[in-house]
Amino acid sequence: MRRSLIILCLLFASAVLAAAQAPRITRIEFRPAPEDEGGGVIISLLGSGQCAYTIDYGDGTNERRSAELPDEMRHAYRADSEYSLVATPEPPCEGTARARLDIRAIRQGIWSVTVAPGPSTERPEIVATVEGRGDCAVGLDFGDGKQQRVEGTLPLKVAHAYEKEGAYELRAAAEAPCRGDVRVQVEVRR
Repeated sequence: MRRSLIILCLLFASAVLAAAQAPRITRIEFRPAPEDEGGGVIISLLGSGQCAYTIDYGDGTNERRSAELPDEMRHAYRADSEYSLVATPEPPCEGTARARLDIRAIRQGIWSVTVAPGPSTERPEIVATVEGRGDCAVGLDFGDGKQQRVEGTLPLKVAHAYEKEGAYELRAAAEAPCRGDVRVQVEVRR
């Protein structure tokens, strides 16, 4: 009896371990693709493990893919509209992800922020570049309690010195009539 109990416990532990490691789709994220790289939308399917899945782009097209998650793809939509995206896995991959995407061309606004180390050697500093199109006013929240408003023709560069090293969330939000709200994780070191 004791031997069968040990075997039963080992089988249960193996089943729990296999379930914990099952590949899984968790969510869909997207961002505009740069126009100089062909435009469209970059779609990221997040999760873990090797998955075969079908992505329905919501515009009448779909694609079967197999990849180690996270996976990234580019898709061009023909018209400004709202689209429902669905990623459906094939076994043994688990989880179905759904997302709504509202496509409206950004004729004037921001679509990304890039961050590079700043020139200061005294304090941790970054240089943020707000990418986009048009003349815009942009509010920046550096994640350390300090904010700044910049205005001009995009792209715009802004230097910011932090009091101490650490992880911060930088947010750039365009003011009307411009559009766009971007958040970036920044790791600040000397």
